[in-house]
Amino acid sequence: MKWVLFVCFISASLISVNAQDPEIVDEIWPEVKPIGRTARLNCTVANKLTHVVIWTLKKDGQADEVISRDESIYISINPSIGGLKKYEVEKRKTEDRETYMLIIRRLRESDAGRYECSVKIQAVDHTKYPRKLGSLTVQVAPTIRPGDTSTILQVDPGSNATLNCAAAGIPAPNITWVRSDGKNLPSGSAQSRGAELKLVNVQVEHAGVYRCVADNSIKPPAHHLAQVLIFYAPLSRTVQDSVGQAQNRRFSAKLECIVQGYPEPSVKWKRLVNGGLQDVNDNDKFEINKQTTDNQNLYSREQWYTLKVKTVQANDYVDYFCMSENPYGTSQSTIRLFETTECQGPNCPSLAADANTITISSAIVVAITLISIFISMQF
Repeated sequence: MKWVLFVCFISASLISVNAQDPEIVDEIWPEVKPIGRTARLNCTVANKLTHVVIWTLKKDGQADEVISRDESIYISINPSIGGLKKYEVEKRKTEDRETYMLIIRRLRESDAGRYECSVKIQAVDHTKYPRKLGSLTVQVAPTIRPGDTSTILQVDPGSNATLNCAAAGIPAPNITWVRSDGKNLPSGSAQSRGAELKLVNVQVEHAGVYRCVADNSIKPPAHHLAQVLIFYAPLSRTVQDSVGQAQNRRFSAKLECIVQGYPEPSVKWKRLVNGGLQDVNDNDKFEINKQTTDNQNLYSREQWYTLKVKTVQANDYVDYFCMSENPYGTSQSTIRLFETTECQGPNCPSLAADANTITISSAIVVAITLISIFISMQF
């Protein structure tokens, strides 16, 4: 009977001791915050008594880093900005429960990870400490990885190619491809989702600038421009296929052609003389220019060239040829310069009024004035 009473006493004692052991009673809810903000992780302990609550940052493949013991910060590096420390622990107590809130300010990407709350019990092996894990996710706005992202893509007509857009961010960003000029993609759709944009059977009209947008709802989204260049022979067109100007009056004529192609074609001007083509060079008679401003009327990769024929004479009324060439072929446009009786174009001088005309007009005005005075005197 005594042995039974002894066993019961020991069991009751153990139950009493176990009932006083600390316990982490609530889950540590995961925290998700943007970079630069403040995160808070709560660990609620029942029956803490004189035991110690420890927050630890778990590091995969490395030694864990102890951050705090109760309300005291244990970590060696805890910078202060604006009077607020990077790490802080706030304690709140309700009845037999105590909550230790770990505060992490000015979040960096390296702060993300698993945080463990444990209760150190004296004279108990550390493997038997109550413990629970919480997670911290630090949201990071997207960035483009330049080394893995297409910048310039050169393609032959009719071939296939791929544009790549590599982006990083937390959470992983969604990637969208569009054309910067608002036109449809070669597939016919307005946009395409995914890091790769496949270009199938590309044609000259598919050349241009493509925009990659990486977005994970953390502002700002990341943008990147990639240029697609299609090799093709030159194409040319005239602004006017015939230009008129009067002769022998120091008037000039301006001939214009627009050329495109890739690689960029070289452009020469020629004119028809005695049934053959003669080179037109930049000199006192001719002025050759490539326009560098006011490209609002140009399509992609078009260049505007002008030939100014100075002081037009009778022998200047011939056909002029704008001739372009690159490794893929040649092209030419023809502009005819013809004679007119009056000056043509925006630079024509305004003619001064004839002196006789001025005198007659003044006399008429005086006569009308005198007649008006005479009539008024009669009445």
